[in-house]
Amino acid sequence: MTKDGLGQNAIALVPPLISAGISIALFQGGGFFYILFLVPLGILAYISSTKIAWIACAIAFIGNILVFLVALFYDNQVADWIVFAWKCGSIGLVLALWTWIMSPPFQSFSTANRLVISGAVVFILFLIDIFRTDYSVFLQYMETSVKNTLDFTAESGIVQVDLDAIEVRNVINKTISFILNGAGLAVMLVFFAINRQVSVFLSQIVKPTKKTRHLTDYHVESRLIWLLIFALLGAVSFRRAGLSAMEVIAWNVVTVCIFLYTVQGLGIVFYYLSKTARSSITRLFQVVLITIIVIMPVINLIVCGGVLVLGIAENWVPLRNETSSS
Repeated sequence: MTKDGLGQNAIALVPPLISAGISIALFQGGGFFYILFLVPLGILAYISSTKIAWIACAIAFIGNILVFLVALFYDNQVADWIVFAWKCGSIGLVLALWTWIMSPPFQSFSTANRLVISGAVVFILFLIDIFRTDYSVFLQYMETSVKNTLDFTAESGIVQVDLDAIEVRNVINKTISFILNGAGLAVMLVFFAINRQVSVFLSQIVKPTKKTRHLTDYHVESRLIWLLIFALLGAVSFRRAGLSAMEVIAWNVVTVCIFLYTVQGLGIVFYYLSKTARSSITRLFQVVLITIIVIMPVINLIVCGGVLVLGIAENWVPLRNETSSS
């Protein structure tokens, strides 16, 4: 291989090294921007080749392992190599799923389907992580979190709370049930979806491209509505029958259906926004308006409900003139 070839290969590694380095810094640094640690890798995957995306994924994986090792030996901790292997495997799986979402080797999977599969895998990983250790430790952590939340609520005066009348254990049980019955999976889906949308938005600034299909083209299978209906009926029936495990499965199926119909509803909204965005000022106004809606606590829930209704309604009413299957 010539020197020019070596030089070109070295230059080609610069973008993966930079994106992986920023991702590692965000992940290991913690704080508010911790949840966006996948974005640097997402931007690179969106604007470059699949090969470069997977190289960045591998660099980020190796870099995180090295940071784990440095922290382990710097703190003079007794190495629990099973826990260490679990941490490394978990971060590696998340990085691999993320690269698959942003730069998929299997083009037959729609982005929404990849988000669902990845969110479900990480949610299962989260459950395994809880139950692989002493469950009482998790309950103790939950108890501390609930007490801190109640104390903060009472002291801030946001809501009048009678702490003596609240049974912490009952709150914990309801919280765990809420997480298992769809909320945990929903958090994972939203986590991947937000990282993807931020990556795509920033990618358009870095390098405008039409590499992937727009959200306005997304349609779910019409038969999904039957899965949603039967899952809802099953969840209610299983609760009445006391079949907790089946109820958990049913509610998580409902969560997936709601997510997919919400994505379809967003596709409808952006379809009409794209028709009206004739200038840069109009598009900027739309971005600002959407941002305000997202961060408003009550309004965002109302808007999400409306978007979900739109997505479901398109099963019977053609709301877009252009149709395509996903």
